[in-house]
Amino acid sequence: MVGPNAETAIHTLAMGDHPLQAGDDHSSADKGLPLDMKASVPHFKANEGVTQPIEQEEGVTRIEALYLVFGKGWGLYALWGSIALIAYVYSLSRSTTVYYAAFATSHFGEHTIIGTIGVIRAILAGVSPPFIAKLADVWSRPHALTLSVICYSVGYAMCAGATNVTTVVAGQVVYTLGNTGITFLNSLIIADITSLQWRAFVDGAINVPYVLNAFVAGYITTGINGYSDNGWRWGFGMFCILLPVCVSPALAVLLIGDRRAKQLGALSLASSSYVRRRELSRDPGESSNRTLYQSVRFYWTRLNAFGLLLMGFGFALILTPITLSSTATGGYKNPSLIAMLVIGGVLFISWCIWDGFYAQYPFMPKRVFNRTFVACVTIDFFFYFASYLIDGYFASWVYVIVDWSDRNYTFFNNTVTVAMCGFAIFSGLVMRYTHRYKYLQTCGIALFVIGTGLTYRSTMQPTDAVLVLSQCFIGFGGAISVSSSYTAVQASVPHQDMAIAVAVLNLWASVGSSIAIAISTSVWNKNVPANLEKYAGSVLNATERAEIFGSIYVARLAEPRSLIKQAYLDSTNKLFLAALIVSFGSLIACLFTSNYYLGNSLNAVEVDKVVKFRTAEEINEELNRRAKARDEAAP
Repeated sequence: MVGPNAETAIHTLAMGDHPLQAGDDHSSADKGLPLDMKASVPHFKANEGVTQPIEQEEGVTRIEALYLVFGKGWGLYALWGSIALIAYVYSLSRSTTVYYAAFATSHFGEHTIIGTIGVIRAILAGVSPPFIAKLADVWSRPHALTLSVICYSVGYAMCAGATNVTTVVAGQVVYTLGNTGITFLNSLIIADITSLQWRAFVDGAINVPYVLNAFVAGYITTGINGYSDNGWRWGFGMFCILLPVCVSPALAVLLIGDRRAKQLGALSLASSSYVRRRELSRDPGESSNRTLYQSVRFYWTRLNAFGLLLMGFGFALILTPITLSSTATGGYKNPSLIAMLVIGGVLFISWCIWDGFYAQYPFMPKRVFNRTFVACVTIDFFFYFASYLIDGYFASWVYVIVDWSDRNYTFFNNTVTVAMCGFAIFSGLVMRYTHRYKYLQTCGIALFVIGTGLTYRSTMQPTDAVLVLSQCFIGFGGAISVSSSYTAVQASVPHQDMAIAVAVLNLWASVGSSIAIAISTSVWNKNVPANLEKYAGSVLNATERAEIFGSIYVARLAEPRSLIKQAYLDSTNKLFLAALIVSFGSLIACLFTSNYYLGNSLNAVEVDKVVKFRTAEEINEELNRRAKARDEAAP
């Protein structure tokens, strides 16, 4: 829930007066005017005070229309209940399945390929949010969510039934598309229906199930013997059914809301003047009467599909050679790797030129580039870069160097999750009652730096206390930093741009994690075999060392244990030191954000969009008022 009592637990958006409080960082020149009663072209006040025209997409209009058809009653309560149900089952999935990939690849004797999987997943996790955001804006939230659930289920089904490592990799790719979409859209819908002052708290509350499931997960993995040679198949397969069932109620509420909005005429009533004019003009190129060719062309342009292809292939061709460099013949001198790097660089530059100068609907509109947005992108880039320099092989590394039971190993792997999700509630409350985020985020990043330093320390003396404390500090700092960046970015742009702004934030965070995973994979593939030969070469032959490197099962049980353990410790020492150094980049970037006032509005630049709880009578009055305004504005 987002408030201290039932009256403020569920909010709906009203375009009305916004009582700005003393100390606000923004002006209120247009305070009190409904959005669709302003000038013929909707606009927002940027930080510099420049008025900029915007066009509000139909998907954004649809979610705003939801506020006009569901007041106090079953609709929004059911939506919140459904979001909570999705959050619980999804967190249970993430608390268990995230570790199965290492065991699935080890089953086929190809454990090292998880680095490649990590790079592919990180690339997709970055490339897909802009597409999903465009889809949610141009089409609708529920339709985008449906597509994501299908990809999620198909991907896990492929992993569960895999007969070779190629199918595991393919399943992880398809699953990542669905997983990214569900995560992104769940967060987006929450942002659509909560005010700035409560947003970080609600995001934290939705993630509370991770705390409970972090402990439940250990018993589930033990119960299905998930870390056995075939137990991981059940771990993947069970969620092919569970998650779609739990998402269904939320989809039903959103689709019913869309249908009711059309019946009441609320869809056009909630529209910006641009959307309203488009509906009145009935332009055949943008109406329901479009031909197949017109529809394909419309969505190709609106979704910036050409830009998506350039961006996806560009990032893939740049990052993949980094992963393959340690295993390819000749390393970076290999002609194939050189070709990929060159072509990838050309495609990346082409994407930047296309998106910046030629795309009609770019992924990164120039109007979203304000100081806070750029600073938050930089913060998250370095944050995820540092995190994934460690996380690329951290779970496998810990499995080899410690002697914990499977249950305790699962508990440890969820330490960061528990710390982040548990502490996110506290940081959200601090933002709610201080109405600020900047100084809190600075403290959070400082905690993250300390945690990264302790992780580096564990490569020299891996005691249980140091390992656990490092994960706790990283979790505490991450909870504050991630929620602060999301809130700040959402505050800095109008509702129309909120989805794409968050998607771009995710994109560059994923770029950072992709590069880091590629680097960690390269270091792992080079250092582990070299150190196994250095420390155990006199007692183990090349075939035995290859078997140890290819499977963490074998590495943990092989003898001489002390020499193998030392080989794995030395292999990550410099990698974790690099993560510590990189983490200071986030701390520096944090100093440049704007300390927005977090109040009752949907964002800090459209202060007329106030999040307010309304009764059915107030909604009917609003519908009548807007219908009258629409009729008066019609030609």
